[in-house]
Amino acid sequence: MNGFQRHNIDHLSASSINLWANAPDVWIMQYLFNLRTPMGAAPWRGICVEDAVVETLMGGSEKDAIQKALEKFDARFIVGDEKTTKERDMIEPMVQIAVEQLMEFGKPEFPEGEKGQEKISITAKGNDWEIPVIGYLDLVYPHHGVVIDLKTTGRIPSAMSAEHQLQRAIYQKAKGGNQSVKFLYVSGKKASMLEDGDPNTILAQAKVQITRMEAFLRALDKDTAKAIVPVNPNSFYWQGSEDLRKQFYGF
Repeated sequence: MNGFQRHNIDHLSASSINLWANAPDVWIMQYLFNLRTPMGAAPWRGICVEDAVVETLMGGSEKDAIQKALEKFDARFIVGDEKTTKERDMIEPMVQIAVEQLMEFGKPEFPEGEKGQEKISITAKGNDWEIPVIGYLDLVYPHHGVVIDLKTTGRIPSAMSAEHQLQRAIYQKAKGGNQSVKFLYVSGKKASMLEDGDPNTILAQAKVQITRMEAFLRALDKDTAKAIVPVNPNSFYWQGSEDLRKQFYGF
């Protein structure tokens, strides 16, 4: 029995690999004990924006789509504090800017004509183990030979983060050479299309992380892993989840 089988982990993703590398204490809580930190206002804003963008690109009213996005945000967060209000206020301009950037590509294609994201998968293999690494594509334009992943952000980066480069590398490997994968970063003021990093180099580095993850899981039961993993209470991954961290790790 390999490490993944021992802990009933049947797949990985870019987010799980990145979390393992950046915050193993959070990773153990989430993937071995099924306790997750709550989604904050910023990622939820991103989901609301993406829904509105897709609805508009598929021929819907941009105004109506934005209103639905705002209502969806309000259903989850009570607007009042400065941070939450700031995230909400970015929804409308982000949708408008993203639609403006994407209109030239026409309507994206979805599996079986639906609006559900296309699932992709590649396989990571070791000496006696293998595990699928999955992902979901935002916007696929086969006729243009491009896949676009929409990223909403408060500040446009000059280059993709290592975490996003891994996500792009997985998507690019899965799609092969027929379609290029680009990330569209959208803030409340502007947008930028990026495609950084060599996928083969990045995936080779990820293979090292996955191999170490498997060895760790093979060697330890979940309670021992919890007892020995370093805990970083100052990590931004714990922001908004301090009580959960204290309950799980004791401090």
